[in-house]
Amino acid sequence: MYYLYSNSTPEEYETYIEKYMQKSVEGFQNLKIGEAYYLPMVEVLSYLRANDFKIFLVSGADRQYTRVMVEILPVDSDNIIGTDYRYVEENQQGKDGMEYVFPSDGKVVRGEFEVKNINMNKVSAMAKEIGKHPVLAFGNSSGDFSMYNYTTANTKYKTMVFSLLADDIEREFGKPVSAEKMLKNCEKNGWIPISMRDDWRTIYGDNVKKTGE
Repeated sequence: MYYLYSNSTPEEYETYIEKYMQKSVEGFQNLKIGEAYYLPMVEVLSYLRANDFKIFLVSGADRQYTRVMVEILPVDSDNIIGTDYRYVEENQQGKDGMEYVFPSDGKVVRGEFEVKNINMNKVSAMAKEIGKHPVLAFGNSSGDFSMYNYTTANTKYKTMVFSLLADDIEREFGKPVSAEKMLKNCEKNGWIPISMRDDWRTIYGDNVKKTGE
């Protein structure tokens, strides 16, 4: 999807995302893509914000896409760090930005892929854009492990890492084998596991039902 929107303006791409958010999530009843957030995690974000934590969402998804998708969450849009694409002037045609001058009637468009924001790339982006160690980290995949270690490497403040186990096959499309591997990594590294199956009363809300297999 991201590649299809090369050469589109940020506004054109955002319009597409807004329409995409209205689509239903396959395999669920009463759930749109723009509403598919884990409610317990939304509660955590709201709690942290209410207690004066500065929240950054560090995702492997496209940064601009994520900015639009999370508008209903308690996260500032300028605190989104994600996979990046280059932005260029529509007539730049590969010319070096150090020499190319943006024209008075110019138009910014999405250009080529730059970097996928997973693994060590998350740490690099956080160090560059935030300039501070996080004190809390939440994630759900091995692509977050570098971020976890970066968080606990900070010795100035108390730090905690929480990792979600995708172990619910009744209300979500859980992955028990992956969940077991994640649990073992949590036990090995001192991260706090969160079981979707055992720790969460709801995932998307009581009106949302899983219909697919």
